[in-house]
Amino acid sequence: MSIIPFEVNPVRDNLLKADDGCRRLPISNGVKLIKLLIKHIGYGGKNEVRNLLGSSSIDWEKFKKQIIHHEIASFSYLALRDLDSFLPEDLREFLKNNYYCALARCQNLWQQFLQIFDSFEQAGVTLLPLKGIALLYDIYPKNPFRPMTDIDLLVKEEDLSKAEQIFYGLGYRKELYGLKEEYWRQGQCHIVFYPPKDEEKLPFVELHWSLDFKRKNRCVLPELWARIRGLNADGRIIKLLSPEDTLFSLALHSRRFGKTLCLKSVYDALFLLNKYGVDFDWEYCLRMSRKYRMQATLFFILCQIRFLAGLEPPGYVWEGLKFSRRKKKAIQRFIEKNTFLTDKNSQGRNLYLRSHFLLYDSFWQPIDYILNIPKEQFAKYYGLAAYSKKTDFFYKNRLFYIPFKAIFNSFPR
Repeated sequence: MSIIPFEVNPVRDNLLKADDGCRRLPISNGVKLIKLLIKHIGYGGKNEVRNLLGSSSIDWEKFKKQIIHHEIASFSYLALRDLDSFLPEDLREFLKNNYYCALARCQNLWQQFLQIFDSFEQAGVTLLPLKGIALLYDIYPKNPFRPMTDIDLLVKEEDLSKAEQIFYGLGYRKELYGLKEEYWRQGQCHIVFYPPKDEEKLPFVELHWSLDFKRKNRCVLPELWARIRGLNADGRIIKLLSPEDTLFSLALHSRRFGKTLCLKSVYDALFLLNKYGVDFDWEYCLRMSRKYRMQATLFFILCQIRFLAGLEPPGYVWEGLKFSRRKKKAIQRFIEKNTFLTDKNSQGRNLYLRSHFLLYDSFWQPIDYILNIPKEQFAKYYGLAAYSKKTDFFYKNRLFYIPFKAIFNSFPR
C-alpha cells in the first residue's frame, strides 16, 4: 500500500499565517519527528525525516508513549517503514504489528458494519456511519487502517425505536451500564449495543441520534440530514455526512469525550481537508458554528492542524470565527503547551477541565453545564456510584464539592 499524498489545494496554499502572538515553546526531537511524520504522510518531507533520524538523538521510549497516547502508531508505521534501519528493533516490531493488527481489525469492523447496514436498508431506516467507520472507505481507502475500538452510527431521533428493534433482531443487547435509560435519552446522545454472546469478540456499537447532547432542548446540526451524500463501497451506496459535517463530528467528539488533545482526530481532519479542500464549504462551517455556538470548538481543531502540520484554512475563516481574541490566544497556548506533555496521566482531569472552558464560545456555557450536569455524569467523573446516598449528598452540594476537588487534585501527591 502506498502513502496517501496531499494534493495541491487552497487549504494548503493558505498556510503559516502565524499571527498568533504566541512565543513558540521548545520541542524535543521526538516531537519534531512526530510532526515530520505527519508532513511525510501528508505532502512529502521524507528527506527531512531521514535527516532528523540520522543527525539527532531521540528518546524512543518517550516517542513510543506519545504515539500510543495519541493513537497514531499505525500512521507512524507508514511514514517510517522505509526508514526502519534508523529505529530500535523492538520499536520496528511494535509499529509493524500495530499497523497490521489495525488493518485486520478494520476489515472485521467493516464487515460487521455492512451486516448492520444491510438490515437497516431492508427496514427502510436511514443509517449513517460516524467517525472511524465512516472514514475507512472515504478518506483512507488505500490504507484502511484507522484505529478504532467500536462502531459509531447515527440515526434520526424519530427512528430510534425502529433502530433498537433492528439491533435486537441481529442479536445485539442494549447496555446501560447500571444507569437509567432516562439518563441516556435525555442527558446523552447515544446508547451502546453489545453483539450477541456467541460473537463477543466483535466490538460494541454506539447508536447516536445526534452529534452532541441537546443544549436547552435544542438539537445540534439537524441540517446535516439534508446534506448527506452517497459513497459506492462493496456494491452498496453507503450514506455519509457531508465533509463539513464530518469535520464538526470530529471536533464535537473530542470536546465531548475529553481526549481533546489526541492527535487521531487531527489526522482524520487533515486527510478530510486534503480530499475535499478545493470544494470544502467553509461558509457553511462558519454559519453553523455561529448558529450552534461551536466557533471555539471549530477554532480548536483548526489550531491543532496548524500546530501539527503548518496547514490552515483560508484567511477569512479565522476572521469569521468571532469570539474573544484572548480566548483564541489561550487555545493556541493550551495546544502548544500540552499536546506533547509527557506526564498527562497525573494531569488528565485538570487538562480536561481547562479544555472544557476553552471549547465553548462563552464562559457561561461550561459553567451552565457544570451547574446542571446530570448526576450520572457527575458520579462517573468523580468515580462515585451513580445511585447512592453518598453521591446524592455530593451532587446536591456540587457547588462546593467541585471547586474543593479541583483544589485538592492540584496538589502533587
